[in-house]
Amino acid sequence: MTPMDRFNKIIKLLGISKEWRLVTESNHQEKCAPVPSEREGCSVGESGSAAPPISAEQCAVPRDGNGVRTRVEERGRSKGHPIEETEEGTALEERLRAYPIFDRDGKVARVIEVVRDVPIEEAPSAIDRAEAPPSFCGMIGGSRKMKALFETIQRVAPSNATILLYGESGTGKELVAKAIHEKSLRRHAPFIAIDCGALPETLLESELFGHVKGAFTGAIQNKKGLFEEAQGGTLFLDEIGDASLVFQSKLLRVLQEGEARPVGGTRSIKVNVRVVAATNKPLKEAIAKKSFREDLYYRLAVMPMVIPPLRERPEDIPLLARHFIEKYSVADGRSPLRLSKEAIAVLTKFPWHGNVRELENVIERGILVSLDSEILPEAFMIGEGADLSGTSPFAAHSSSMEEALAKVEREQIMYALEKHNGNKSLSARFLGISRASLYNKIKQYRIGTRL
Repeated sequence: MTPMDRFNKIIKLLGISKEWRLVTESNHQEKCAPVPSEREGCSVGESGSAAPPISAEQCAVPRDGNGVRTRVEERGRSKGHPIEETEEGTALEERLRAYPIFDRDGKVARVIEVVRDVPIEEAPSAIDRAEAPPSFCGMIGGSRKMKALFETIQRVAPSNATILLYGESGTGKELVAKAIHEKSLRRHAPFIAIDCGALPETLLESELFGHVKGAFTGAIQNKKGLFEEAQGGTLFLDEIGDASLVFQSKLLRVLQEGEARPVGGTRSIKVNVRVVAATNKPLKEAIAKKSFREDLYYRLAVMPMVIPPLRERPEDIPLLARHFIEKYSVADGRSPLRLSKEAIAVLTKFPWHGNVRELENVIERGILVSLDSEILPEAFMIGEGADLSGTSPFAAHSSSMEEALAKVEREQIMYALEKHNGNKSLSARFLGISRASLYNKIKQYRIGTRL
């Protein structure tokens, strides 16, 4: 069998269309560096270097009747491949694919490279053809500040020291807490998170410390607290700055003595839990105002860590945007959309007061309103450059983006209050904000409290 016959047989097996042309065929020793295991991600390397990782979809391993396996990688134009033009003047570039052919023992036997011409306008942008974004325990970031944060997590995670996380709303404090847990020796035990600002004082005590039967109306049986449920693991106390002084004193005792007493109980329970707390408030100022205990602060801040806001790491914005595009495109059953250069510029310059959470919402909105395969800046409806003169289906309901968002936010708050019969603690929890934030919003939007 000639090499061309063998090539035709392979492309027929793989279902490759005829516009692909054979470039080279070589054995593993001549062209291909060792291929990583499937756990590391499959890739094809050129001599002396490794190629970028490929998606899980590209990692599919088809087989023929003889058990021959293949893996496929598609790369951009290689060095020295000129850009050509069609007779109509359309610019073309070459797209290269490499096919390692695996034998029955799982070793690379041969490598086949094929190429085809692709119009420049179809070629993916830098954000689309970039390698998989650098990530750490589910967090995405390649900036200097995020790398420093990841290194700090690696260093402090193996200890049992309490950690206090500082970060604005939407920066991913719970993700950092989970990363600390996953990198610690406690990773096989539970990780439990609770928002200290979303519950009233008595309910918060019952949730954390547990209660005994008859401790209060409705306590029909003994209940374990989260300190006991998280035994051997990590307990994440979010928005600790919103906790009352009474609760703070009880939490301090748990941290000092290593034991928790259930509400209404007479005996304390030994607990072995690592505490990671988080706040978006400057606790030193709260200490000065006598709204936060100084002794509790020093118990929590054995290792303080600051999570950088998104505006301080703009180089991570395209990486996060691509991640969210893939996430929500799949959820909506669409092929991943592309960001235009103008859209990337808008995202990078935007201040992002809501940080990563706000970026995620904006990307999801852009996918929803984009009819084509490319997301344009006006689809985001953010910033001074947003065009609301008719390009958006929401434009007719508001003269500005701020008014539109305020209207939606007010309606959501009213809905939450009605759903929970005016209970502000449950409404705040439903909305994902603190009680203090809810009170401020109620005052801001002049929402009646008779709900």
